[in-house]
Amino acid sequence: MTRRHVTALARGTFRETVRDRVFYLVAVFGFLMLASTAVLSPLTVGAQAKIVTDVGLAAMVLLGLLVVVFVGSGMVRKEMEKGTITTILAKPVGRREYLLGKYLGLSLTMAAMLAVMGGMFLLLTLMSPGAFSLRFVAAFYLTFLELAVINAVVVFFSTCVSPVLAAIFTLGVFVVGHLSQSIRDFGRLQEGPLMQHLTTVVYYLTPNLEIFNVRGAVVHGDVIGTPHLVLATLYGACWAALLLLLSGAVFSRRELRG
Repeated sequence: MTRRHVTALARGTFRETVRDRVFYLVAVFGFLMLASTAVLSPLTVGAQAKIVTDVGLAAMVLLGLLVVVFVGSGMVRKEMEKGTITTILAKPVGRREYLLGKYLGLSLTMAAMLAVMGGMFLLLTLMSPGAFSLRFVAAFYLTFLELAVINAVVVFFSTCVSPVLAAIFTLGVFVVGHLSQSIRDFGRLQEGPLMQHLTTVVYYLTPNLEIFNVRGAVVHGDVIGTPHLVLATLYGACWAALLLLLSGAVFSRRELRG
């Protein structure tokens, strides 16, 4: 019964996000890829392929981030304002199941977007001599894992702050997550113990998103090994599960009006 309700919520969230026309961002991605190819056409084959690859992979991350942040930050508040959340929770659907359904629905939207953008990316690289590589598939997968973690982050913040603050805090986690290693290294260079402890806390309280960033390796032709993919999968799954558990704990204590 619970699985059926979660699945229904996930499907409903997916349909709702599609109606919000988020897939227009796919058209933006296609335009960026075609424009970069046209602009870079005078370059040599090797240089053109590397830059097109870097632009394409970075665009997938940024466009996916926009969807997660601006759709996910208002998911709960939107249904609270419409009053539909009380109707949903009046059925035998727990608050944790509700959040899980929303998370899975937005993750499904991300997966569909990345699949379409990935197909466009591969098609374009096939037409660009020297650009196509199966390593791109590993990069697509790690991009999805990164966005899945960010999705869990925005779900957590959406349960305890306003949509605007949820979006800001999630973007902050995204930035800090890519700089966490540098932040910790910076703290270790400081003489004061306070700064050292503070940067260490920041490092451990935010997901290290650089584990999912293999764009540089892919662009330079390095192999993305299976151990790294397995480690990244476990790391992303643990962070997503932890954040969803925290989200459920916060949301279960929140007073709803609708």
